[in-house]
Amino acid sequence: MRTISVIALIAVTSIAAFTGGLQYKTEGLQSPIASQQSKTVSNLQAFNDRFNTSVIAGDAADLVDLYAEDTLWIEQGKPATQGLEEPRKLFEFVTSNKGKVTHTVDNLFVADDSSLAVMIGSVEAKVEKIGMDATGTYLFVLRPDGSKWKIVTDMWHQHTAKETK
Repeated sequence: MRTISVIALIAVTSIAAFTGGLQYKTEGLQSPIASQQSKTVSNLQAFNDRFNTSVIAGDAADLVDLYAEDTLWIEQGKPATQGLEEPRKLFEFVTSNKGKVTHTVDNLFVADDSSLAVMIGSVEAKVEKIGMDATGTYLFVLRPDGSKWKIVTDMWHQHTAKETK
């Protein structure tokens, strides 16, 4: 039952962002809403840059700081959890093993009032120490928290490795 509730929550928040929002491009729009959304898009791009920079710097604490205290964490093949324990464990593992993780922003949807955003992108993750070289897809639902954005939902999927012949 919890899984159904989690899926329903993600569906509702994603639908709200997709149908009421603006996808990534704001050029050519001349309204106050477009101006606000343009600032929001810039802030969210900077948010993604901060993520990538924090991985390079090996700063697990800064990565965890990108998340809300009550984050919904949806890891492939595991039950959803809430809170910072799972993000903290993952980022401490990655940074302590000198892992390299980069995110791209492939799709960004912002609610008209900039109260919610959905960021979808690609992930490349390498941790040579354990022989990990993977790609994946992530989906963040973000909301403003004061002057910052925080991840309130993180759902990710690691692609299966292709067999080489």
